[in-house]
Amino acid sequence: MLLGFYIIYRLDEVSNILDLAENASKYLYDELRGWYNLLNWLCYHDLGILQYGGVSMVTEEFKHLFSPIKIGTVTIPNRIVMTGAFNRLSGERLLHYYAARARGGAGLIMSSPHHPFMTTDEMIPGLKAVADAVHQYPTKIFAQLFHHGARAWARMMGGGTSMAPSPVKVRAPFMNGGHSLPRQMDKDDIDRTIKAYGATALRMKNAGYDGIEIMAAWGMLQGEFLSPVTNIRNDEYGGSIENRMRFLLECIDVIRENIGPDFPLGIRFNGDELIGRVWWTKEHGNTLDETREIASRLEATGKLDYLLACGGALGAGHMPPMHFPLGAFVYIAAAIKEVVEIPVVAVGRINDPVMAETILVNNQADMVGMTRAVMCDPEMPNKAKEGRLEEIRRCIACNEGCIGPNFLAMPISCSLNYETGREQMGPVPLSENKKKVMVIGGGAAGLEAARVAALRGHQVDLYEKEDTLAKELDIAAKAPGRQDFAEVKRYYTYQMDLLNVSVHLGVTVTPEMVLEHKPDAVIVATGGVPFIPEITGADSDIVETRQVLLESIEVGQNVLIVDCQNHVYALDVADFLADRGRKVEIITETAYAGSEADILSVEMAYFSALSKGVVITPLSGIKEIKGKNIIAYNVITGVEKQIEGIDTVVVCTDERANDNLYYSLKGQVKELYLVGQALSPRRLLDSIADAYVVARAL
Repeated sequence: MLLGFYIIYRLDEVSNILDLAENASKYLYDELRGWYNLLNWLCYHDLGILQYGGVSMVTEEFKHLFSPIKIGTVTIPNRIVMTGAFNRLSGERLLHYYAARARGGAGLIMSSPHHPFMTTDEMIPGLKAVADAVHQYPTKIFAQLFHHGARAWARMMGGGTSMAPSPVKVRAPFMNGGHSLPRQMDKDDIDRTIKAYGATALRMKNAGYDGIEIMAAWGMLQGEFLSPVTNIRNDEYGGSIENRMRFLLECIDVIRENIGPDFPLGIRFNGDELIGRVWWTKEHGNTLDETREIASRLEATGKLDYLLACGGALGAGHMPPMHFPLGAFVYIAAAIKEVVEIPVVAVGRINDPVMAETILVNNQADMVGMTRAVMCDPEMPNKAKEGRLEEIRRCIACNEGCIGPNFLAMPISCSLNYETGREQMGPVPLSENKKKVMVIGGGAAGLEAARVAALRGHQVDLYEKEDTLAKELDIAAKAPGRQDFAEVKRYYTYQMDLLNVSVHLGVTVTPEMVLEHKPDAVIVATGGVPFIPEITGADSDIVETRQVLLESIEVGQNVLIVDCQNHVYALDVADFLADRGRKVEIITETAYAGSEADILSVEMAYFSALSKGVVITPLSGIKEIKGKNIIAYNVITGVEKQIEGIDTVVVCTDERANDNLYYSLKGQVKELYLVGQALSPRRLLDSIADAYVVARAL
């Protein structure tokens, strides 16, 4: 199916995002409207050729995406960039992680960020090992240099405080990272930092890297100097654009002196900070009009070879979660490209080679950042080049493995790809002992188990009681901004066919059936069952979230959602109901709804729900239901309050493991395994991890 990934998007939900974007930025609205039109076109044309912007493109051909480009004196083999991102890996794991993306065909890899005060000459052999791992392939690697600025976690560094252009604390409503009020840098601090940037850049060159990137985005130090909301100085480093750029320009000068005129140097910066007026200053964040001037001034130095333009100074904007539309920040690169001649890199949920090619065809950018795309599927470039589009495992921007662990200082992973960050294991090996494997359950865990077992060379039969695979993900995809969950079903459905897994739908497996088939191994992935807690006074008006999303039950006008799951699901369901004209309140026993989800997804879920009038009451539980009145209480003080006029109570809880079949078979089957929600109801990442580990060991 051509471009099946795009077809899954429900246009009414994209339209909702457009409504929000129209109020945020005219550039954002115009760009999203373009992508909305593309999605609309695709939904009504089942053709073998994509026509967009007056260009016809056979999907097997990516003439722009796989054409080389020169960045300064270095030729990059194609236009796919893996941008710099924390991965928390080291040693062999780090080498294999980067080598996998280079082997998979990425044209340029930006290293994980390097702090100018935390690198020494003694580290050069280790840095060189990373560059050498990438250079086994045509891929080039640039070193990204960054300084946390106010975002530094001083306590984790053993004390002291962070330093920044001004004493402005990090704005992070859902993050408690130990951020202190930073100390304003004086001239000595500035000079010392500039020298450190220059020394580290030379160190990276000597280690064999192919270029340098200065990180001036995401609220890092360079970006803090550029932004009028974090730089409120009144000396030569603050005030006008010229003054706010001074620190960055002085860094560029020193770096260029150290690395020479012919070594590639670029900058990643915020093209649109998406920050309005703040309470401590009359200023707002840099808008695209202002950053276009910054870009022009940067190019005018004659010392830069490319610009990478991203969105958002801090928070969800810089790593857009699933709630953002695809290609959300291409408008920034397109606007910057209008005012500079040096190459421009576009980023922001570009997870598909067809989209990437379209961006290049339309001259909106010269290269495309596809970072999470190659985290999820390192072979994505090679698959696209070979015309194997349906085989691509597309990133769904759940942020569960790539972003969430970063804030806990944990190594990177991926919900859909257990091998991410574990590439040293090598590919799934063929088994010397071929087995007859029975997988029971066609959700994410069962599908992953079947996929990996088939890769092992086993004969695999998968049984699902429903008439469709991955039904739970179909339900989850109905919530606003969560349509990407449908990609999971698309990917695995294709994999089952590709790997010759025999899929049996509409079959309820019994212990007798299993014993009759005499499999060598059985993997039980029967998922979970809904759980509705016993609430005093509860009657038929209490429902669970799946009933709401399926619209299989009538929901009243005034709705109370009891969030006992602590992920974003309650927020998603509230958003869903608000779109249908319901008045919704969420109560949660934690400090905020979604407290166990990554902070970027929570931020966007909050933005969407609050924009639609959803009320969120933290630190509250439900004690009793009295007709249309709810007795709630504060979980800290125990103080009760009454919520009146509630027509429907929706409970959002974790499910309970559906493990009856497993225990019925225990002791009767030689190899019996329990995975996914049937083992314990958790997240998609956990279910797929269970299944991968078990199936690889068969």
